[in-house]
Amino acid sequence: MSTVIRLSNVYRRLLAALLGAAGPGAAYRITGALARVLYASLPVVRQRSEAQCRAALEGRVPAEEVPRIAREAFRHRIWNLADLMLADRLLHPGTYQRYGGTIPEPYRATLLAAQRMRHPVILLTAYYGPFDLLPVFLGYNGLRATVVYRPHANAEFDAYRRRIRARSGCELLPADRSAARLADALQSGGTVAIVADHHAGRRGVSETFLGLPTVAMRSVGLLALHYGASVAAAGIRRIGAFRFEIVVSDLLHEHDWRTADDPVAFITAHYLRALERLVLADPAQYLWVHARWGEEFIHHLLQQEDASPAARLTRPGGAA
Repeated sequence: MSTVIRLSNVYRRLLAALLGAAGPGAAYRITGALARVLYASLPVVRQRSEAQCRAALEGRVPAEEVPRIAREAFRHRIWNLADLMLADRLLHPGTYQRYGGTIPEPYRATLLAAQRMRHPVILLTAYYGPFDLLPVFLGYNGLRATVVYRPHANAEFDAYRRRIRARSGCELLPADRSAARLADALQSGGTVAIVADHHAGRRGVSETFLGLPTVAMRSVGLLALHYGASVAAAGIRRIGAFRFEIVVSDLLHEHDWRTADDPVAFITAHYLRALERLVLADPAQYLWVHARWGEEFIHHLLQQEDASPAARLTRPGGAA
């Protein structure tokens, strides 16, 4: 394993040098071609991606579009690596607006005002588009957020990615050490950013996502309720070769949920609907291989893929 990691680090450094010299257009073409080859050679990734995409988008897109959407989603994921390498050279305070990194109004003004008044904010996103660049753009927009992330198994690559993502002033917080620090940040009126697109197993709130049963994290609603935090759902959409668009899908304030019978469930449902809108605006930018509904769900889907056509008429979780 150590040999594989060393080789991958050499490959990454060589690729970074190549892409830096080639420029964004050529970088996307090179990594896009690599993505097509990889996707064709990884049947497990292809099957998982298409199965979840098909289940979630059934009735929303023509069935024949599913393989293309899943394939494009994998290409967008590979482009995330190219984005990091290009960002290391191209993104700084004087250029981020050129690449589409400005939070749209009135949301930018609202978030900056909350920061000045020390009003806590929870920013939520999904495994959508170039999500690795979220901390960079937040900081260059003037938001000093505490950003929860999952460290990569390759320590050298993780340090490289963390350095780029933190270059605009955001604090990068490993997920396994996040609980106490998140509470401190919100207590002091800070802004925290979380990828909220996880299946929480039996510990969360029973809900649906894209029409399929899921269990969502309870922690977002509990933190918002305890600290009176506003909750925003947003994402970054890729619109060209190293060109982006920040989309705010929902912004929920304390007065919106304080009178709800179950504020935690209310907040959870709202941010899930907001993330759904984000995904459905361009489903090819969603990471369909990610076990959004849990590994058991994927296993069930793959079993159905191998079953008779009649068996496929019943959707997982009992939804017809």
